[in-house]
Amino acid sequence: MSDWGVLFLLFLIMMIILALTNILVMKISGKNKKKRIWSGIICILITPVVFFLTGLSVSPLDPYGFGTGVLMIIYGAFFALNGVGIVVTGLFLESENR
Repeated sequence: MSDWGVLFLLFLIMMIILALTNILVMKISGKNKKKRIWSGIICILITPVVFFLTGLSVSPLDPYGFGTGVLMIIYGAFFALNGVGIVVTGLFLESENR
């Protein structure tokens, strides 16, 4: 497989994992404001774990390290921004009284 094919496949896997994270957070939190904010904070706190797991999973494909580092930073930033977006949507969400 060419380098572009591997890069596309990696990018596709990253976007699928982010989408699954969003689906999971929305299913767990529902319309509850506090749960959504806490879910976003947990996503932000999990970002370093995602950062290192990305490095461990990509380093066999790039033994020199520069591409692995760039990919780790990009995916870590996407995951952190995803968590910030969840917190922001939680802040502006109208909570249902139950």
